[in-house]
Amino acid sequence: MKRLCLAVTALLLATAGSALHAQGPVEFRAAGFYESYKFDTDVGALQLESISELSIPVGLNVNFGRIGDLAISSGFADVRLNSKNPTELPDQSVSGILDTEARLSLNIVPDRLMVLVNGAIPTGVKTVTQNELAIVGSLSSDVIGFASPQLGSGGNVGGGFAGAIPVGRFALGLGGTYKLPLTYVPVSDRGDELKPGQEFRFRAGLEGPIGRRSYIRIAGIYAMRSKDELDSETQNGVGNRIVGYVSLNQGLGQTTLVLYGFDVFRSDPQIEPTAIGAAILPRGNLTAAGLRWTVPLASGISVGPRAEFRYSLRALDDTDTALRKAGQSVRFGVDLRNQVNPQLAIVVQGDGITGELADPNRMMVGFQGFRFAVHTEITP
Repeated sequence: MKRLCLAVTALLLATAGSALHAQGPVEFRAAGFYESYKFDTDVGALQLESISELSIPVGLNVNFGRIGDLAISSGFADVRLNSKNPTELPDQSVSGILDTEARLSLNIVPDRLMVLVNGAIPTGVKTVTQNELAIVGSLSSDVIGFASPQLGSGGNVGGGFAGAIPVGRFALGLGGTYKLPLTYVPVSDRGDELKPGQEFRFRAGLEGPIGRRSYIRIAGIYAMRSKDELDSETQNGVGNRIVGYVSLNQGLGQTTLVLYGFDVFRSDPQIEPTAIGAAILPRGNLTAAGLRWTVPLASGISVGPRAEFRYSLRALDDTDTALRKAGQSVRFGVDLRNQVNPQLAIVVQGDGITGELADPNRMMVGFQGFRFAVHTEITP
């Protein structure tokens, strides 16, 4: 049987970028992202002219063999906003350390059942001024999809389980997690304490071969979140999320083509931490589809062109239920991976994106931008 929770892990692909998988007992990961986006200043009421982010995530994974593994991650991010009208909205910048997250995975029944213990230490920037909240709405946009959409929060603790069982030629993965966010003050000028709602997530996935060189993954997540509180007053109802994901891996000669799609539905408004502070995200739905094509060039070197389309719907505010177009985007890029030796791998990425976002008056405002990234993986 395949390694434990391959099907459950597939659920994470809906939101994850390129991942480097551990090959040894200790793995060090580091990456550098720089992305910048410019907005059409000739139309609409959007006050942004441009926004950029530099982020440097780092991670450590320690493999304990059949016992389990420990993963720790943190990093640094710097966000800068240029205003269309500095007299109304001054140019702004926020930078700082990211939250430090840890996850301990223990194999209770090898290749069948795993218990997870996880948490986040609030080392990141979680409190901003009222003026800096102008950046929040921009970075919460799922149409753009920033590499580091969150700098910090009040931290959290949680745990759960993940299991896998064979179903004929397929593997069925099941899992459940619980997260308890801790209270913090998101806006220093106001001093109001935010207590995000606790969350339960249930996961299921099925994956396996459907042909000699074809492999399919189907996964789903149902997340239940309790009410958020601001200074002990309830702000929102239960914010449930439903996520669906499907991918097809197809071998073509010496190359591999991956086609995928996912949908994220948020049934109710809820308060979410973003790169600088907390933002109220109304009821919404994000649909996306994309492809990745991996082409080997030489020993240890491969190139991977890719593309992704996103279409977002949102309610006008936290009292509205009707979904209206919030924007759309097309992101295209290429990855160049070099397995320098068994202990070192380097991946260089370049992206371009174009699309449109709805301004406060629901008028569509065009934007363009790019992302450049370098990933390294060291396995001593």
